[in-house]
Amino acid sequence: MRVLWIEDHHLIGDALEELLRVKMPEVSLDKARDLEMALRLAGAIRYELVLLDWWLGHEDGEHAIRSLRAAGCSTRIVVVSGDEREPVMQRAMAAGAVGYVSKSSEPDRLMDSIRLALSGVISRPQPTQWSSDTGSTAPGPLPSIDIVAAFPDLTARQADVFRALIRGHSDKRIARDLGISDTTVKTHVRAILQSVGVHKRGEAAHLARLRGAGG
Repeated sequence: MRVLWIEDHHLIGDALEELLRVKMPEVSLDKARDLEMALRLAGAIRYELVLLDWWLGHEDGEHAIRSLRAAGCSTRIVVVSGDEREPVMQRAMAAGAVGYVSKSSEPDRLMDSIRLALSGVISRPQPTQWSSDTGSTAPGPLPSIDIVAAFPDLTARQADVFRALIRGHSDKRIARDLGISDTTVKTHVRAILQSVGVHKRGEAAHLARLRGAGG
């Protein structure tokens, strides 16, 4: 049974490979460090499952899923991500993922999600902090916080882009909403990541939430 794991952090990919070796020795894991490599592998090998990190460089999982489908990859996809926001989970499921698992989950939950996906079952994300107290899983509005106060080194435009990034918007949507080009958005995102001291968009969003900042 062959699985493709698309993840740009080497340590996380290696940890998952070791976990699968112990928990699911029947699974053979191929690792792709970026979408380009993933597309090459998916085009050459028939996989039973694709595990996808939601944030790959400056692109989100929605772009990755669409690229895989456009390339002819019809394999079931489970998103494994450190981004636990309900709107992002819903975007993943709407894009065609059959499951969404947080990287902070217990190993057994990840294994269960993989087993369910391999058996053809769609595993809906568990309710998160976005759920209401009444048990509804419908997402409420993102918290309203002052991004500039949390990250005073950002320019006004970078703050605008950061707010949209925290909401889980793609580069194309940010460009459209702010009236700027995709290239300019990517430039701002790189500057934001450098300014806040992280390497990935999901990490930046997580840091913003830790500081009480949001969209």
